[in-house]
Amino acid sequence: MKVGVDGVLLGAVSHFGQAKTVLDIGAGTGLLSFMSAQKTNAEIIALEIEKDAFNQCVGNVKLNKKQDRIRVLNISFQEFYQTTQQKFDFIICNPPFFENSEKSKNESKNVARHSDSLPKEDLVQGISKLLNFGGTFSVILPFEFEKSFEKLCSDYGLFCNRKLIVFPKSDKLPNRIIFEFSQEKYAVKTGKIVIRENDTNQYTKEYKKLTKDFYLHL
Repeated sequence: MKVGVDGVLLGAVSHFGQAKTVLDIGAGTGLLSFMSAQKTNAEIIALEIEKDAFNQCVGNVKLNKKQDRIRVLNISFQEFYQTTQQKFDFIICNPPFFENSEKSKNESKNVARHSDSLPKEDLVQGISKLLNFGGTFSVILPFEFEKSFEKLCSDYGLFCNRKLIVFPKSDKLPNRIIFEFSQEKYAVKTGKIVIRENDTNQYTKEYKKLTKDFYLHL
């Protein structure tokens, strides 16, 4: 799977603080794990259920000499949270989005893109078990899920502290939202970002500023 704007933006804007342990759910090729390693000194566990993506993530960890920081597991999130005793200061996830939509003939893409393997309630239930008190859960979703996902999280004792509303262009409706949740209630801080210029289709100055530390060429 290619590295996309969603993952880069999620990693760039997430507030890791002084996290000592990070969990990356659905790591893919390792993008968010590497961004976490760049922004923190934490120990990172990366979960990836799809075998080919898992193997590539393991290879990327070795190529970047991060074996001492990033541990990659070929396991479902459901199995992991039901069996582990570990808790985490920061949990990050760019989850499979699509529900009830046409699937690809490529099963690897289906696992990465569709929510069958990780329903939202399974995700939230597991995070409520694994998150340290005072920790943060950061996630990006389609904007249409804003209200329903916030309600689901509150049902499991996770409360929204930050929202970043993502617009593909300034003349378009928002298509993504980034949340940060914790087990403590605070006033919600809400912001917005536009990804591309209307006329040129180039990245906006704001997007470049936020993500420049993670691109070789931007």
